[in-house]
Amino acid sequence: MRYVSSTDKTFITTLELWLRNQREILVLIRYSHAAGTKSFEFFSSFSTLLERLAQLPPHTSIVAFRQPQLPFRGVVDDEFISNCLSNIPDGSEFLLVETVRRNAGQTSWFHEAAGETSLELREALEDSRGSPVAVGVYPPWQEDSADVICGIVPDKHGVVKPGAY
Repeated sequence: MRYVSSTDKTFITTLELWLRNQREILVLIRYSHAAGTKSFEFFSSFSTLLERLAQLPPHTSIVAFRQPQLPFRGVVDDEFISNCLSNIPDGSEFLLVETVRRNAGQTSWFHEAAGETSLELREALEDSRGSPVAVGVYPPWQEDSADVICGIVPDKHGVVKPGAY
């Protein structure tokens, strides 16, 4: 299997084109040798996306989605919870991503939660009560397609090798 570099011209050009044609794209960042640590981040600016990619360590996996993801947006309150529970079928894998970073000391992250039941969705939403979030069916990230593209951050020698996620 050939892995695409996150610095590959076709990879970068594709991201730029997608951002020209969409108001935002969602990117899944999976860190190598980090106990499954990942981050879901939204980008509406190509330059901001390039800056973020340049910060990532070697062997990090980047999965970008062309089509809009996580369509339920807002600050979590009773009405928002009711809307999500009504529109995300029980048994569908869901993803919740807070759209403002949480901070603890010098560490910051976008809190995320996933699950498959309405009870898990309700609990995830309650945990984010008062926070702005994006929620929806979990994005289909495991294969490249016309709407999903994957890249790997090369090492300092330009070698592209997937990590342990």
